[in-house]
Amino acid sequence: MSQNIVKKKSKKLNKQLILWTVLFFFILLGVFSAYFIASREEVIVGQVANADVQANRYMTVEDKVATKAKEDLALEGFQDIYALNLDDYNNLTIAEISDFFNIVEEIVLGEVPEEIEDEHISTYKVSELKQKSPIELTDGDWYSLTAYTSEDFNQLHQECLQILSKVMIDSGGVVEEDLTAAKEEVLAEVQDNYDGVRYNVLTALLNNVPYYATLKVDTEATETAKAKILATVTPVYRTILKGEMIVSKGEVITEEQYDILYLMGYTDNVSVVNIIGGLACLILVMLILSIVYLRWLFKDLYERLEYMQILMLIILAQVLLDELILSVTVSPSSEIAAQIGFLLPTAMGTMLIATLFNANLAIFFDGIFAVMVGVLTGEVEFGILAATSGLVGAVVIARLTQRNDLYKAALYVAIINALVVASLGFLNKTTTEVILYGMAFGFLGGVFSAILTLGLLPFIESVFGVTTSIKLLELSNPNQPLLKKLMLEAPGTYHHSIMVGNLGESAAEAVGANGLIVRVGAYYHDIGKIKRPYFFSENQLNGENPHDKISPTLSALIISSHVKDGVEMAKEAKLPPMIIDMIAQHHGNSLISFFYQEAKEGDEEVREEDYRYGQPKPQTKEAAILMMADTIEAAVRSKKDATPGQIEGFIHNLLKNKLNDGQFDECDLTFKDVNKVAAAFTRVVNGMYHKRVEYPAEKNMLAQAKKKAE
Repeated sequence: MSQNIVKKKSKKLNKQLILWTVLFFFILLGVFSAYFIASREEVIVGQVANADVQANRYMTVEDKVATKAKEDLALEGFQDIYALNLDDYNNLTIAEISDFFNIVEEIVLGEVPEEIEDEHISTYKVSELKQKSPIELTDGDWYSLTAYTSEDFNQLHQECLQILSKVMIDSGGVVEEDLTAAKEEVLAEVQDNYDGVRYNVLTALLNNVPYYATLKVDTEATETAKAKILATVTPVYRTILKGEMIVSKGEVITEEQYDILYLMGYTDNVSVVNIIGGLACLILVMLILSIVYLRWLFKDLYERLEYMQILMLIILAQVLLDELILSVTVSPSSEIAAQIGFLLPTAMGTMLIATLFNANLAIFFDGIFAVMVGVLTGEVEFGILAATSGLVGAVVIARLTQRNDLYKAALYVAIINALVVASLGFLNKTTTEVILYGMAFGFLGGVFSAILTLGLLPFIESVFGVTTSIKLLELSNPNQPLLKKLMLEAPGTYHHSIMVGNLGESAAEAVGANGLIVRVGAYYHDIGKIKRPYFFSENQLNGENPHDKISPTLSALIISSHVKDGVEMAKEAKLPPMIIDMIAQHHGNSLISFFYQEAKEGDEEVREEDYRYGQPKPQTKEAAILMMADTIEAAVRSKKDATPGQIEGFIHNLLKNKLNDGQFDECDLTFKDVNKVAAAFTRVVNGMYHKRVEYPAEKNMLAQAKKKAE
């Protein structure tokens, strides 16, 4: 029955998520489309403009004519790069020569049909040679060849190849234009060095085979060399200001003006379908990547609709804000206007995601935001700054331990922004004045990002009920009502909770979990003990134990009820859901072994399930770590005289018991994680409960006291 309910809830969640994702897709597509599509008119180069047309947004465009002129000037005197290329020479020329010698040798040295009489064998071979050979020789030459041995043919073959190689390769190669001269040189080599039959055969053969260039243009090397030269040529850009007149009424439209109108979407031949289709494909790709990433690595987050809604809201807010700044910002100087993109608060999105969720997720979406900035501005530099700024913001926010860290993050992002802008300016050989403006814009963009993050966080927290690091830090304050009450009414439990927090945070950091969540969860995990503090050993300061006067069944009920009481108190105090979950799960359905064994001694028919906590098992790494830290701290207090080695073994046994009891079956904790947690616990426990060293002064005082007593 419960499984069916879970399946129904899952299907309902999937349907809702699909609907929200589709809605988000079309909203984002509409926002982008509104930015890229303007009112359009039929525009043709050479046509007289019917009306004034002004730029609908800021844009930097390349002056293609001026850039091409600079490139042509840079390539003046450039010559193609040649290299030996023997593909055609080997596959065609040499292959044809080899075929000739194979045919001739096979006829001359091969077997003759039995019906051919001995005196007619030479005549038969000559007839075959004349019929199958690709060259023509006199009968006398053919008869002479019939007397050749295999060694003779091999020698003649090698001599033929050597003549060709000497002219076609050894000289450094022959280009296409010099093939006729090369052939004449080859034949001259034959004439100078051979006579008789060998001369006739080589001349006929080398005159008949095709000749191919062995020195050819190395296309790849040539293009690479050209690219290196062109890379030194900086494109000529022109900055179009928002509101700038592109073409006036009655003016003949030039090709340059047409290109600008086309890029801004004014021309009638700019297909709205193409623009929307291109944007839709881009958004769809980013959406699919995000969904796959979330489903694989952040399944818990993906299955929470409110979290997905928050991510959609952040993305939409980032895009709208970027578009707003790019659309309304104007400048009297085109060079200064070209730096406006550095003013974008590109780190806001990643800082929000890092604060609300975690740094890894923020770094992924940093790439998404950088792509969006690149698309909106059409400039690589702005995309680079967006990626760098967002990365710094995510990393700094990930280590948020107090509210002041947000102001530090703002300063770090602002400084890095300014440095990156300066670096890009120097690389692009920008003037000092423009670089300074860009640095100022970048600095302001970083500060602006942090201010917006601070402003939006309370809104998101209140609307979606999300717990941020800042909220957790506020909850960790000892002056919080519940913590203050715990400290006053159950001081032993309060001290235990603090120690569990120290243990848990250290272990969480060792396995990449959220240490702050574990620490705050530890502070509140036992608040249910406030209702009956003296029924728990850490609060029994006078040595009396109320459990001695009641039955094991009632004792187990009282002990287990502190979890339920704690959940109720947490809900009344409106603690975040994640903290309430950790309170509920910190014992899972573990066995209350002491009272179970005590009850079993009196009645062997006692059911084990009656002595278990009736709560969910840990669902997250953080909840599992809290369970382990709670168990370890309570158990190790009774082992004060144990050696470090004994403590280590004791910790491993306790965790092994929890593992064997199936308490970690429903969270993503691995065996490797458990080992890391054990190591972290051992290190912290040995530091917390180490045996104090006896100092020399104390030894002397003890010795003197002993002497006086004697």
